[in-house]
Amino acid sequence: MIKKNFIKAGLAVAAAAMVMTGCKKGGTDQDTATVAESSTAAAETGSQEKLTDNAGIQLGNYKGLKLTARVEDVTDAQMEEELKRLQTQYPVEVTGRPAKEGDVANIDYVGTRDGEAFLGGTGEGYDLVLGSNTFIDGFEDGVVGMNTGDEKDLNLTFPETYGNAELAGQDVIFHVTLNAIKSVEETQIDDDLAKRVTGDESATLEALKSQVYERLVNQAESNYFNRAGSELLLQVIENSQVECDPDAVEDMYNQLKGTYTGYAGQYGMELEDFLGLFLGTDLDGLRESAENLVKQEMTLDEIIKVENIVPTEEQKNKLAKMNYFSDAAEMISTYGEESANRLFRMGAAYYYLIDNAVETEPEAGAETTAAAETVAP
Repeated sequence: MIKKNFIKAGLAVAAAAMVMTGCKKGGTDQDTATVAESSTAAAETGSQEKLTDNAGIQLGNYKGLKLTARVEDVTDAQMEEELKRLQTQYPVEVTGRPAKEGDVANIDYVGTRDGEAFLGGTGEGYDLVLGSNTFIDGFEDGVVGMNTGDEKDLNLTFPETYGNAELAGQDVIFHVTLNAIKSVEETQIDDDLAKRVTGDESATLEALKSQVYERLVNQAESNYFNRAGSELLLQVIENSQVECDPDAVEDMYNQLKGTYTGYAGQYGMELEDFLGLFLGTDLDGLRESAENLVKQEMTLDEIIKVENIVPTEEQKNKLAKMNYFSDAAEMISTYGEESANRLFRMGAAYYYLIDNAVETEPEAGAETTAAAETVAP
């Protein structure tokens, strides 16, 4: 991998990968990496609570809770921003001139050290924004001035501080082929952009705008669903007594660790270095995240059992669209029936909490932050 700058990822892991059993600890520790900060839990009728006594959980009140999250309207500014993003993502191809800074260069590249290719140093059909400083110093400057079809060797040196110790400070050669030049500044927001975005030669800009609007509405609803569900779930956990099964926490910890070890490997980094650089945490923080995830899913499972919650077909399709599938059937096909149905049940539990909550204005100065980790889709 030759990228120099990285996008910081959140501590979110696909709920489909989570297989958990139960948990054990009174109340809950607020962890901003896993659950939303919210107002103090509100009891439905004073001291009345519905308590269960199953598998290490006493489920406290989960109805009539305070809900401050709201669905945000789609604005003209959001529409314009999204169209500009598509303009950048689908630039028009240009010919008859060399690549310059600001262009998107579609390239193939092979990196070698001492004549041998190294892990992460090869790519095909990669769209590189020249001047973005995405790749190591000298790479993008070397592509500037190339014409479509040109091939070139770039003699470069990895920085001493590079995350992969085997490549840090090493001299390498990248053989680069320029496949195409695309220009963002020459791209118009018009019917041609709509055709490139949709892959449909009959597409129009108006049709694209309709799709963009629908997608933004869906995103707003998804954001609300996750903020509201996280806000309410935290209150339920605060109202409850939850005892964590150490084996369940260990299983979740190992799943998180395995996931992020894979991510770290893609960047040629050790796990602990990756966690610190990208997530601002360490292995102890990852274990705390695992415990919070176990608490969340166990609490939702108990609500599902007590209320005999079964997701409706409408809810399934909404949840599927939130996860960028066309419908529930496509989500089931991708995740598998067991995992998808589990996600549908947890999502239905979120809907139940929301439907039985009381909308409340947030306290002055208070902010409601969506959970970075949640067991709901």
